[in-house]
Amino acid sequence: MDGSGEGGGVRGSLGRVLTDIAAERAAQDTLWGVRDLPDGTGDRYGERAEEAEREAAAASSEGRLTWRLLLTEEFWEALAESEPERLREALVQVAAVAVQWVQSLDRRSGAMAHRPRLRGGRPEKLVRDRIPEIIQAAGRRPETRVTEGGEYLAFLRAKLYEEAGEYVAGGDPTELADVLEVVLALASHHGIEPEALERMRAAKTAERGGFSERVLLRLPEPETRQAAPRTRHAVRALLLDEDGRLVLFHRVKPGLPPYWSTPGGGVEPTDAGPEEALRRELDEELGATVGPLRQVFAYAEQTLGLHYLSTFYLCRLTSLDLSRRHGPEFDDPSKGTYDVDRVPCTSKAIEALDLFPASLAAYLRDHAEDLPTLLPHR
Repeated sequence: MDGSGEGGGVRGSLGRVLTDIAAERAAQDTLWGVRDLPDGTGDRYGERAEEAEREAAAASSEGRLTWRLLLTEEFWEALAESEPERLREALVQVAAVAVQWVQSLDRRSGAMAHRPRLRGGRPEKLVRDRIPEIIQAAGRRPETRVTEGGEYLAFLRAKLYEEAGEYVAGGDPTELADVLEVVLALASHHGIEPEALERMRAAKTAERGGFSERVLLRLPEPETRQAAPRTRHAVRALLLDEDGRLVLFHRVKPGLPPYWSTPGGGVEPTDAGPEEALRRELDEELGATVGPLRQVFAYAEQTLGLHYLSTFYLCRLTSLDLSRRHGPEFDDPSKGTYDVDRVPCTSKAIEALDLFPASLAAYLRDHAEDLPTLLPHR
């Protein structure tokens, strides 16, 4: 249940850097949502890739190789790829060299805290044409702009992921109408009218069939099979009470200094998904129910053969009955105590706590005051 302690088995500086990268990715999604952009790569960058490779090789032979040269070589090699599998492999190599560089900086200067930013940008998403009118009718003032140039296509593609994701997450067939509306908008952007799109669909169905017969094709096994690393996914709550205070556990374990942590725990195979797992954990640990959940922070940890992913959801308390708490941790003295503290949701209050994990404490020191504004009051 309690995943306290930064690193949690992660090996040294690599774990710290990957934690920072996961936090930065979560912050990017908070700011911009899911983005789907063209790759923009290809053979036209081949000469620059070869030049970068020659420069790095010459520097290496003369004992003057630098991180800049090494990262530049990997960067241009990635830009010269267009085939998805090879491009992905090259981008992973770019990321790996960048991680090595960060580790080198930490070795020289000491581990430096990373501060993902939530300020400095305004989240935007494409909405249906009448949404601003509907917002105005509800007494609010929407801030809008019209997309420019090629960004319309990028926003449409991101919208397709959003709408398809909503259908997949909830299974509501009415969501398919939203998916279809985005598909029609994409077709129109490419100069294809609905009737022409339907003719294209019908032609492909006549040639290849549809999906009504539910046929599954068994693909050939890959030549080499590697065991996938095990993944443990934990979900935790940044839980606000009726006064906007954070509800935390004050943990006292035998032989350890006291510290604070957030409620939550692991996603079990019987859970329908991460959000359902968190609601179950809150019921077990606090006898609590909450309103809507909003993911705001995540970090990853890695050991040999085992990956840890922790996802933090912002939510508001709707009821709490500590007499309903249940679970094996409350019957095991070695687990210590789980006293409930309500702490002001301010950077100053967080600074005064020994809050685990450290990456979460750093996130809250930067963004605590923003959190209450991200949820409806009721």
